[in-house]
Amino acid sequence: MATPSRPIQSCFQCRKRKIKCNRSYPCAPCILRGENDACREVDKSHDSSSKTTTEIIEELLHRVSTLEAAVLKLSDASRAPRDEPSHLPSPSVSPAADQNGPSIIRSSFGTNSTDEDVAMMLEDFAMGHRVNRTRATQDLEAVPYSNNDRSPKLEVTSHGTHFGVPDGHPLALLIDPSTNVMSRLLLSTLPEAQTRILIQFYFDRLDWYSKVLHKPTFISDSQTLMTNIASRNIGAIRIGFLALHYTVLCLALHLCESVIRERLGLSFAATSELARRMYSAAQACLYYDEFIGSHSLEHLQCIILMGLYQQNLDESDTHWALMGTAIKIAQNLGISRLGSEGEPRQYSAAWRSVVKREVARRVWWMLIWDDWSNAAAHHGTYAIHPSQNHTGFPANINDCDLADDRPFVSQSQHTYTEMTFALCRFRFVEVYRQIVDNMQAPTGYGFVLDIDRKISSMISELPKHFEFGPAPAPAVAIKKFELTLALIMGETRRLRLHRPFLFRGYKDRKYVDSRIQCVNSAIAILDYLKSDNEQSALLLKWWLVLFYGFAAAVVLFIDLCHQKADDRPDLEIRRIQLREALDMFKAAEHVTAVSRNAIALLEGLLNVEPGMSSKPSRKRGAPDDDDEPFERVVKRIIIDASRNLTVPSSHSPIGSSVDRSSPSHIGSSPRPSTSSPIDYANVLQSVSGNDLFVSGALFRDEGMFSGPQFDDQTMAQISQLLYNDPYGFLDGGRLPMGFES
Repeated sequence: MATPSRPIQSCFQCRKRKIKCNRSYPCAPCILRGENDACREVDKSHDSSSKTTTEIIEELLHRVSTLEAAVLKLSDASRAPRDEPSHLPSPSVSPAADQNGPSIIRSSFGTNSTDEDVAMMLEDFAMGHRVNRTRATQDLEAVPYSNNDRSPKLEVTSHGTHFGVPDGHPLALLIDPSTNVMSRLLLSTLPEAQTRILIQFYFDRLDWYSKVLHKPTFISDSQTLMTNIASRNIGAIRIGFLALHYTVLCLALHLCESVIRERLGLSFAATSELARRMYSAAQACLYYDEFIGSHSLEHLQCIILMGLYQQNLDESDTHWALMGTAIKIAQNLGISRLGSEGEPRQYSAAWRSVVKREVARRVWWMLIWDDWSNAAAHHGTYAIHPSQNHTGFPANINDCDLADDRPFVSQSQHTYTEMTFALCRFRFVEVYRQIVDNMQAPTGYGFVLDIDRKISSMISELPKHFEFGPAPAPAVAIKKFELTLALIMGETRRLRLHRPFLFRGYKDRKYVDSRIQCVNSAIAILDYLKSDNEQSALLLKWWLVLFYGFAAAVVLFIDLCHQKADDRPDLEIRRIQLREALDMFKAAEHVTAVSRNAIALLEGLLNVEPGMSSKPSRKRGAPDDDDEPFERVVKRIIIDASRNLTVPSSHSPIGSSVDRSSPSHIGSSPRPSTSSPIDYANVLQSVSGNDLFVSGALFRDEGMFSGPQFDDQTMAQISQLLYNDPYGFLDGGRLPMGFES
């Protein structure tokens, strides 16, 4: 009997689309779609299924190799027409071993090429990840790396056009094509003699605080910049370095000392105005250079240093937003995966320079420090997760010993160098991050005791870091400042650790040690600042140091309130300590806007204190809503400021608010009148309870905060400065969940 014929099946394409097929090959639907060649009966596609797994893998690898060859062929076209930045030394020629080693596809990982890396590299090309694409192009180069090689497009920027801006630039809508942009940017440059004085002052007195520059190369690049300006060689000027140059001058002018002002022939008002001009010029350079889309190490250095000025101008929110951008730029550049210099790693062409790698590590860890140290002020969140950080600490080495043509020798941590202070602050911020993490998920009081022992050990070790090692002459003059600030940082971390238990420590014997330690740390911080007048004048110019001092003063004021309630003998000692702190802060009020806020608030608190009732502290087991006077005052301030804070709109002039930076404003506010006594007990009682809408004007009217400077925006800034309350500091002394046991 004849075998019956097999029914004809629908073609593969029609079955895939779930449409009716006329079962002829090619079928009518495939002909209409123009897929004649793809039309085949399903059961006859033996060719695709007959291959073994090994054959399929070999075919895929062959295809990947073909794609690599195509990418290599296109690499010359995608190379940037820009030169390597001269502010970093030219990378030295790589050893012969590196020339014969395996290529690195994803150089930011620092690992040899793998199939996964190849696949991700292809994704980078397809998805428009220009940073990874440029690195991959470099790594696939068959020729050895040399000083003549071009660097990535995003590493350097120098604009060849003198008029207008390039096509497609965002500022093209605003800048007339006939405008000589470079000449306009260079209008803010200072005479060469003044520039040299300011740069020298910066490295002698200010560089230690941030340490993100390499002095020899910055000095060299500054000289090149001044030469190009003098010779009108505008095309050779790199905008990224010009922005960094302006930022350094801005800080030098802003924190200028009287001796330097005399050498410059400028008044305090003139240097302040010039600092603002340098700041604006640096911002203009960044935006003209399109730092958002064209990334470089210089941009990161500029943003970090610019943040120091922004904080002093009470623009911390602006700084925080820019820091987030800087972190992503750094990750794009691969700075988060540089490892440590002692590791046996193979670096791509972009990172062959040891100087560049070390500067990048300094930049990355300053970003980490800024991110983690400000996390508590932003609900405990930070952008750099420790498990995703693969860059080690920068080396403990002086700038003069760091060069591409010299052996790299990092000193031990007990040998003092220009990097000692920076490394100390990085170690402290690692501990502080643990404290911030524990705030979000408390693990109990045992954590506090463990971290306290760790911080105590770190503080006791600090003097050893600053004792040994030949230091350059300028560093000897500031070594004392570095040690003092390192000690203040350590005590501040300790104060932050114990502060959640400060209120509870007045009522629960279990937390008495935390109360004592919190107060002792506050006293130590203020004593360090008061130990030397010159030292105090220099340190309090920095926003962060002032914040540390103010946080300590607030703790002492809290203790003063409880001392008064319990009628303790050392009540007058606390008042003296607070008055001395206030006098210290006043010495810096002409430099920072934040200091004026702190002074106004501390004066207000001290003026309130004599009229506060000396009622006993709340007994154990009392209702939680029976708040202490201090808590009630601050709660109402914060509530009122939050309710009435208005963000300036684009239609309202910024200058309509009080100018806190003008000299005429300083000290112009009337002090609270003491001619007639104020019944502060009634004032405080009137705002207790659950009424969250009591107007803060009550306190201003009663003389606690008086004067035109206490507008809604200022009150918000004051409350923000007074408490960064992630622990629930003002929550009636109650502990976060998890700390009760």
